[in-house]
Parts: sequence; C-alpha cells; structure tokens
Amino acid sequence: MQLRCTYCQTMFAIGHEETLIAIQNMNAENLKYYHAHCPNCRRANRVERLKLEHSYPNWQEDLKALTREAARAEKESAGSSAPADKKPDVPVQKKSAPVANKQTAPAKKPAASKKK
Repeated sequence: MQLRCTYCQTMFAIGHEETLIAIQNMNAENLKYYHAHCPNCRRANRVERLKLEHSYPNWQEDLKALTREAARAEKESAGSSAPADKKPDVPVQKKSAPVANKQTAPAKKPAASKKK
C-alpha cells in the first residue's frame, strides 16, 4: 500500500504483513486509525481502518492462516527445546594453565631512584 506523508510529502509503502498486523491490532483495541510512521521525517500519519481493509482483500482468511502457522511453530519449538537442554555424555577435557616462558617474559625495569 502506497502512502504519502502529510508532513514532508515523501511517498512510502506499507507491506502486506505490516498491514495485516495493523488491522489485527486495530480490531483488538477497537481503533479507527493506524499510525504509519514516515521513514523520512519519522512522524506518524493517520490511516483509516477502511482504507487498510480495502487495500488488503481477504485479510480475515490470511489472519486465520497466520494464527494457525504461529500456533504450529510454537508447538514445534516447544517440543524440540526439551532434548536440547540435556548435556552430552561425552566427558570434557580440562585445559591446563599456560606455562610462562622465561625467554618471552619482559625484563623488569630498575626502580627509579628518588632525588631530593
């Protein structure tokens, strides 16, 4: 959906996913307008609910499908996270502390004598 910012007159687009989420939020909170933010001046532009609904035909079916996919993905992630929490049975070798090499150690500077 193409919009023109009412403040800076810049054209910008709203994608299908953003439109669908906007309609869903407007229905949940019983709002009349959606605030689309301009990418140029970052100000909120008011878009009517009817304009969003007309730009996205069959949004109700797509919303139901999206909700089903989210529920299925949540079930899969919940089912696959349980085995991932187990630790492997392979013993882990401890690393030994590095040995200081006397040849590479920097030489100490002599203490400066204080003169009064």
